[in-house]
Amino acid sequence: MIAEIVSTGTELVQGETLNTNAHYLSGKLSALGIEVAYHTTVDDHAGRLENVLRQAVERSDLIFTTGGLGPTLDDLTKELTAKVLDLELALDSASLETIKAYFTSRQRPMPVSNEKQAYFPKGAKILSNPFGTAPGALIEKNGKTVVILPGPPHEMTAMFENHVWPELQKIVTPDMVRLNERILKVFGMGESAIEEQLAGLPDIAQAAVSLLIKKAEIHVHLVTRGTEKNLNGAADVLDRTELEIRKRLGNKVFGRDQETMAGIVGRQLKSKKLTIATAESCTGGLLGAALTTEPGSSVFYLGGAVSYSDALKRGLLGVNEESLFQYGAVSETVAGEMAEGIRLKAGADLALSTTGIAGPDGGSDLKPVGLVYIGLATPEGVLTERFQFFGDRENVRSFTVQAALNKARVYLLEK
Repeated sequence: MIAEIVSTGTELVQGETLNTNAHYLSGKLSALGIEVAYHTTVDDHAGRLENVLRQAVERSDLIFTTGGLGPTLDDLTKELTAKVLDLELALDSASLETIKAYFTSRQRPMPVSNEKQAYFPKGAKILSNPFGTAPGALIEKNGKTVVILPGPPHEMTAMFENHVWPELQKIVTPDMVRLNERILKVFGMGESAIEEQLAGLPDIAQAAVSLLIKKAEIHVHLVTRGTEKNLNGAADVLDRTELEIRKRLGNKVFGRDQETMAGIVGRQLKSKKLTIATAESCTGGLLGAALTTEPGSSVFYLGGAVSYSDALKRGLLGVNEESLFQYGAVSETVAGEMAEGIRLKAGADLALSTTGIAGPDGGSDLKPVGLVYIGLATPEGVLTERFQFFGDRENVRSFTVQAALNKARVYLLEK
């Protein structure tokens, strides 16, 4: 079964909006063993959209459309789908009443233009929309299936989960080839270095291996294909592959699938019954925010200080004035004193500190933009490390947070 995703919207073509719908649908379909062969994005132009739909129906068995279900004149997905499939449009009275009730509940009159959202190709299965006025539809004709979904991601995903997913599971058989995936997350190695370490791995592990660059980390994507009957065999291949990758990359592999660096650090702290505090300069609270993203973080995270100014570093964290004068705020010495200062002030077992030049201004030959020092204060002493990150301000700050968390992770792993 070949699937195609047609995304409509001028805002997508012009780069104003990220097309997350195609990413979501591809993942869901691939998990079921349905091969997504084409992604097509087209603007709100009737002629171009009609051509795209005709091409999709000719070459694919299962077509998903997202967008173009609104009440305005350029929302033409249903109308053009009906034209391509040679079907008439018909009013669905139940959908019209639902749309009217939507406006009534908000104490607003329903514009006449919204009535067009209640018209569907004849014979279509209507898919209700719990979050908006645009119902979707599922149409089957001549061995082709077209699924029409709204453009807003929260509406699209709810409709897919509630209505489309159960329908797709009915057509999936045990003999269909499924995609079995696993993601290993790596920090502290570049793409080329990872590739060099993993040379020859697919021949040994019998799994397809690819590298995906994400912000502040790299994902090693493992894929095997097999039917439902041999899912255990596919899992064994992934397990063997993961074991070999961890053997080659060591503790540079920090997590798997949905795991996050902050979540892993939190889990380590909980299991060892330890607490942590933070002292931040260049990250401006992002490190503390990352730790508190994890549910139950109050068990291990005591709090932190954002000490941007030298005065606050001295007064709140106890950083030595001589250290600031001699080495500067962005230095190994000050990073260490910040970490130890917040550890003592908070009464925490561990503490992390960040100080650096995030840019785009403020750098020099001796201290360029992207220079960061991270401190980790422990009962045994203070560990500091120098980093040189690249990219814009957001990248430098993101990498700093990840590097600080990784420093704590490695310490806890070896403790």
